[in-house]
Amino acid sequence: MVRHIGLSSHTPGLVTKVLDAGIVDQLMFSINPGYDYRHGDYANGSTEERMSMYRRCEADGVGISVMKPFSGGQLLDDKTSPFGRALTRYQCIQYALDKPGVLTVLPGIRTAEDVKNLLGFFGASTKERDYSTIGTFTPGEAVGNCVYCNHCQPCPAGLNVGLINKYYDLAVAGDSMAERHYGNLEKKASDCTGCGHCDRRCPFHVRQGSRMKEIAAYFGK
Repeated sequence: MVRHIGLSSHTPGLVTKVLDAGIVDQLMFSINPGYDYRHGDYANGSTEERMSMYRRCEADGVGISVMKPFSGGQLLDDKTSPFGRALTRYQCIQYALDKPGVLTVLPGIRTAEDVKNLLGFFGASTKERDYSTIGTFTPGEAVGNCVYCNHCQPCPAGLNVGLINKYYDLAVAGDSMAERHYGNLEKKASDCTGCGHCDRRCPFHVRQGSRMKEIAAYFGK
């Protein structure tokens, strides 16, 4: 008896059609900064289309297992990175984990040394996992969109800006649980003091002060 169905794909449009059918519980999908910003063999769909699909998966309770987090190793080398600058393994893993719906990241390995290196992620510092540098070399379409990197932390007013944005985006996408999760936050968007700290620090130039007002109005607090 088949109790669960999974889907493996590189195409957000196809995934959306399958989600509409309501027949899958799990998705294996390729996620990394290169693909999300239209670089690489499997960079299917626009930046917004891909992010919308991630939100839809979380809203529908479909867990995502990430494949190709390093874009076949291309992102790890200045010479092969589509951005002309390398990222680290830990930055790529954290980037994928921060996407809505993602439950696990499965990097390719070749040797026992690879396994040892990747397991170091669990002991890596916040600084080592910080991928906000991609905000300096992503395309214009990425500007103004919160990717939940939390580079804006710490917030002087104590807001978890990335999580507030994430719950808002998920609620708009139809996640019935997102509003409840937002309601359980100690600090809400309405607690924003408009100090501008996050606006100055955001590598993606999101106007978080204005967005907090928008979110507060949406949730009514």
